[in-house]
Amino acid sequence: MDEEKQELREESRGLSFKDILFILRKNWIAILIFVVAGTIGGFTFAKVQQKVSPVYQASGIIMVSPESESTTQTAAQDYALSNNLTNTVVAFIKTNAVLDDVRNGNYFTDAEGNTVTPSTYAGKFNIKNLSLSNSTNNLMVNIKYSSKDPEESVRMVNAVMDAAVAEADRMKEDQPTIPVYHMLNGNLNIVDRAQKSVETSSTLKYTAIGFAAGVVVAAAYTIIKELSDNTFKSSEEIERTLNIPVLAGIPDYHFDDEKKGGK
Repeated sequence: MDEEKQELREESRGLSFKDILFILRKNWIAILIFVVAGTIGGFTFAKVQQKVSPVYQASGIIMVSPESESTTQTAAQDYALSNNLTNTVVAFIKTNAVLDDVRNGNYFTDAEGNTVTPSTYAGKFNIKNLSLSNSTNNLMVNIKYSSKDPEESVRMVNAVMDAAVAEADRMKEDQPTIPVYHMLNGNLNIVDRAQKSVETSSTLKYTAIGFAAGVVVAAAYTIIKELSDNTFKSSEEIERTLNIPVLAGIPDYHFDDEKKGGK
């Protein structure tokens, strides 16, 4: 009875770390091929995509610089307030109140700073191409926009910044002297307008994806191969599976033909 319990415990134990190392060592060539192939495939895909359909990104910067109306508020308190507002500004820019003006084609200018006809860019804005980041150390909000058209990416960034500042400074319709956003009114300043765009690269991203795909395929191949292999690997496995003792076995010898003279 005790022996049967011991056998059940051994069967339920599963693969040991030593077994896993043995499997990996036995299939290391196939694993390496899959991983290398996946990595090269991801790298190649990124280069081809960049060549065939390049993506350009432009960026601009808005500074959050609230001016306190209180004469007793110190510079340190103003700085702390700006720090707290940077997260608010990022969320504010993502609101429909700001982005609808961009979607409707408003606030677009050409290279000379002249207003572009709203219909020219109406409906072209895609929020998925917009990225916002803020730094609480320098009170800046970085606005980036990606597009296949380098000029469009520049105009989109500047349009978003202009729309954000205009919306932050908007007054109530029934009370023209009272701002809609008291904390943001007059506190957003465009520091750096987008002038040109740069071509972005996804080489690292797709190479990493290819590497991960190679690892997954290699793992799947190894698992399927091991599960489909119904041969016995050791005398212990025979005894455990068939429940009969192994009386003798043929050892695995490796002969060196050169030392034996080819005989």
